[in-house]
Amino acid sequence: MAETIKSLSPTSDPNSPYYLPPDINHPADFSIQKLSEAEDNYVIWKFRFRTFLELTNKIGFIDGTLPQPEPSSPLYHPWKRCDAMVKYWLTNLMSEKLVKSVLYAKTAHQAWENLRLRFVPCVDLKIYQLRRRLATLRQGGDSVAEYFGKLSKVWMELSEYAPVPECKCGGCNCESTKRAKEAREKEQRYAFLMGLNKEFEVVKITIMLKKPPPSLYEAYNMIQGAELTMKRYRR
Repeated sequence: MAETIKSLSPTSDPNSPYYLPPDINHPADFSIQKLSEAEDNYVIWKFRFRTFLELTNKIGFIDGTLPQPEPSSPLYHPWKRCDAMVKYWLTNLMSEKLVKSVLYAKTAHQAWENLRLRFVPCVDLKIYQLRRRLATLRQGGDSVAEYFGKLSKVWMELSEYAPVPECKCGGCNCESTKRAKEAREKEQRYAFLMGLNKEFEVVKITIMLKKPPPSLYEAYNMIQGAELTMKRYRR
């Protein structure tokens, strides 16, 4: 006799975006710093909050991929409940000043878009500012790790506003995305090497002459190794 498989309702299925377990985590449990204009932490905050929503299967409530059902739908009230929860998480992870700008948003998606428009009113201007920052960023008195960390922060922001283009061919072998990623990493490697202090000149030339060229992180490790060697000789 064949077993009857009973399908779970969306509100009871752990794999459903409508599922809210009694012990559901709060974003604060993941040490997500509050969003603040004073801290200039929008991109990092956005990345961490999106990661939390992906873990809880609620990302569709902010990116617009899970639109509100019709009031006659049995999913209407579960959707409203989950959307309210996501909006609650949002408002509890930002400064009081920012809460006022999203408090009256009807949905979590609208609140999310309001924040995006507040922090990035013009994408082209933001890309220009980030590229200008990269062009002027130098190691100076920073350690190699500190300098690389500053670069990485700008690169992360830039990838948010100017991501590597993805191939849209569908199953083709053109490898355009792979080449674009390689070009982006090459650009980052150049930026890292150009901003280093003069004491690394010999190591930089060695890196540039290597065939095949080292990856960004291989170059970083080589420079950091040279820095440690220099420190030993200075003692």
